[in-house]
Amino acid sequence: MKQVHKPSALSRTLPGPLAPAARIVEIDIVRGFALLGVLLVNLYNFGAESIAWNSQGDQVAFALMRVFLQSKSWILFAMLFGFALQLQRDDARNLRIRFIYLRRLAVLFAFGTAHALLFDGDILMLYAELGLGLLLLRCLSTKILLVMAVGLMLIFPVTRLVLSPEREGGESVAEAKAELERARQTEVYAIGSLAEVMIDNASAIPADPFEDISTPESGLAVFAMFLLGFLIGRSGVLSDIPGHVSVIKHMRNWGLGLGFAAMLAERVLAATTGYAVFRPQQVGLGIQLAGDLIFAFGAPALALGYAATLVLAMQTPRGRVLLAPLAAVGRLALTVYLTQTLIFSTLFYGFGFGQVFRIGPVAVTVWAVVIFSAQVIVCQWWSRRFCFGPAEWVWRSLTYLEWQPLHLRNELTPQTES
Repeated sequence: MKQVHKPSALSRTLPGPLAPAARIVEIDIVRGFALLGVLLVNLYNFGAESIAWNSQGDQVAFALMRVFLQSKSWILFAMLFGFALQLQRDDARNLRIRFIYLRRLAVLFAFGTAHALLFDGDILMLYAELGLGLLLLRCLSTKILLVMAVGLMLIFPVTRLVLSPEREGGESVAEAKAELERARQTEVYAIGSLAEVMIDNASAIPADPFEDISTPESGLAVFAMFLLGFLIGRSGVLSDIPGHVSVIKHMRNWGLGLGFAAMLAERVLAATTGYAVFRPQQVGLGIQLAGDLIFAFGAPALALGYAATLVLAMQTPRGRVLLAPLAAVGRLALTVYLTQTLIFSTLFYGFGFGQVFRIGPVAVTVWAVVIFSAQVIVCQWWSRRFCFGPAEWVWRSLTYLEWQPLHLRNELTPQTES
């Protein structure tokens, strides 16, 4: 098939499971980095985000997670999904390509449905649903899509302002500890069997893009990141990295500068006023709106800064050596994401080791590093032998209605996805 976006010179020098003309290694690097953050934040969802963990070490670990990774990880992942889609190709207007694209989304939705039965924080179903939106909007001008993205990003702060929930007093540490103890005795993740967990999680199927629109991680916010990623792909910046180094440097400088300033401001507001992004408010509407706007736009800015930093680092010999292990993780992104859930559900759930609501920020951070390090090693081993990860192989085979070559000794033909 005709390819429009050419890979960077660097991409052509690094071996990968896909043909060189079909894969941009820098995207895999950023995707691999995002998966580390996704894992850590997901681990926090099982009780470590509670203020009950109030030791100095736990408070530092939580603050670092909030500033550097929370929301930034899924934002990066969503942007990359938007960029890497087949719709970036000129021949996406071809009817056959659209059918392939729809099958790709249908298989992704099926993966997400199965995954959601084990973990109700699944993102795959939502990605598949929002992918249909990109198909419908792909022909709109860059200006219109950018305005739509900004408008979607504003929905969280504006909706929370309009709803004006009743101000609530702050939860005490003692109350938080009591709540964790109740959760250990009553929550299905803590005491339920595998069947009971799956029955309970079935209520999350299908994903509702309009659920929780007054939060910064709603489906509408995710679609805003899809649109931004699509626009980055349309711009051609990542298809010709050497020719856009100055643009990427500006993205890095502005993204990191504005992003870190915004996250620092959000933490200062939290420490001095009691402002909270994800918890009931104690502050007035003015401070709430300011904090929400800071977070809604600061997190994407920081995510873009991360992506630009990694892409630029990959243009140097030392950067290629240090970051190359992440490329294998990025190529096996679906497999890595699914196996992360298998691992942490075994660690946390009652039918596994039963650690849900029992370990705090420092402990889950250590677990995240250990789990991800193991995944990096396994992914490198696998990538030296196989073209795709197990889940990716099934995904592509069902998408193209033909078994794809798996072992590297089989020659690959260029694909329409990166």
